[in-house]
Amino acid sequence: TVSEWLASFVKESFLKGMNISVINNGIDIVTMSPSGTKSNGKFKILGVASVWTKDKGLYDFYKLRGLLSEEYFEICLVGLSQKQISDLPDGIKGLPRTESAKALAKIYSESDVFVNPTYADSFPTVNMEALACGTPIITYRTGGSPEIIDEKTGVVVEQGDVHAIKNMILKMKKYPLSSEDCRNRAIQYFNKEDRFKYYISLYERLLNNTNIN
Repeated sequence: TVSEWLASFVKESFLKGMNISVINNGIDIVTMSPSGTKSNGKFKILGVASVWTKDKGLYDFYKLRGLLSEEYFEICLVGLSQKQISDLPDGIKGLPRTESAKALAKIYSESDVFVNPTYADSFPTVNMEALACGTPIITYRTGGSPEIIDEKTGVVVEQGDVHAIKNMILKMKKYPLSSEDCRNRAIQYFNKEDRFKYYISLYERLLNNTNIN
């Protein structure tokens, strides 16, 4: 499975007697790398999704906008449809989905914090991408999302607690987490080349333990 969270469900299923391996997904850490600088102006809050829905936390960002001063905090959402962009409340910048990984990496890199208020996810790629670009994370305790970070690279809050997100943003603004720690965690755990090696290693072990006629 791609996460310990998902493995816990398999262990409760009819497959509970089988050997279960967890191999996290990986990303291209070369393309997804720091490529911009943090602004000395407003504190930039970023959200990214391939498709924005209620389950991805779109309306939680609406609530968050009302809790933070527009004078000091900027919110940008990437991956919105044109209709969603036109429907955004004042104070939220909306961008359509970009097909350029380099352009997305620059957006990640220039943001001060990546917020992922998702209600349904197994192991979100966007979290790994943010870390690889040196951006710390605030996420809901949803699926495998909390497994992607540690205490040096992000914060986990309970689902739906937008006030907790606000408080963590204020804390990060005052006490920023290290971009270097974020980048290093992505390199150590989420390099797709290393993930491939784990799959190959698992396959080879299975071959060695199987009698093939």
